[in-house]
Amino acid sequence: MVSYQYRLATVLLLLTTGCQAGQQQIDGFYRYGHEVNTVCTGVPEACYWLVDTSDEIRQQLKQQVAGKPPYTPVCLKLIAELADEKADGFGLDYDGSIRVVQLLGGCDGVKDTAISLQDLQHHRFVLERINDMTLTQYAQELGFVEAEPLQKIPELDFGEQGFVSGNTGCNQISGQASVTDNTLTLGPLRSTRMYCPGFAGELELQLLRHYDSSLAITRTEKSLVLKAGTTKLEYKLKDWVQ
Repeated sequence: MVSYQYRLATVLLLLTTGCQAGQQQIDGFYRYGHEVNTVCTGVPEACYWLVDTSDEIRQQLKQQVAGKPPYTPVCLKLIAELADEKADGFGLDYDGSIRVVQLLGGCDGVKDTAISLQDLQHHRFVLERINDMTLTQYAQELGFVEAEPLQKIPELDFGEQGFVSGNTGCNQISGQASVTDNTLTLGPLRSTRMYCPGFAGELELQLLRHYDSSLAITRTEKSLVLKAGTTKLEYKLKDWVQ
């Protein structure tokens, strides 16, 4: 028979973590890639296929691995429900299934997944890829088959007190930046008024439109990833002094 003290301790744990019955707080390694969407936890380690998780939580999880090579494990603190029942399809290859209810942050001893403006300060990032395509490939995707090389590569340079400057591949830009809940806001941005034909002009229009919206932000040691809707902008760290 389960003791009163054990039942009381269980209730207190659920109240403390915000979990409901069947949910538990775990430290797990999240992996995402082609045919992989899993959380591994425990000793010995068991791996669970992600199921029945809201689109919002799925997006939050993907933001934690954005900019990293596919299948890179990232240790996260989660509230989740674990089940021995295996999911169909690729889920049959794992120990069970997991429904993630809440992402709490990084594991103890692992750098917090939250990003602050200070993390960007004094760093310069140069645009390298759009939607996993190089700028040359992206120009071709837009129909600029014989596009001339950009005279400037788009960049963002973060300075003191949220000041940001850079260029769009055409004009110089400057303004204020802020970061809240891993969301970057730029602007209002000031810009020079030079006319740029072809791909440079189209790229500028797209970047300014994205910069005018809230950007989900992910930072790694050598890269910065910004997401606006279905568009992913990948920047490479290229500080003036390496």
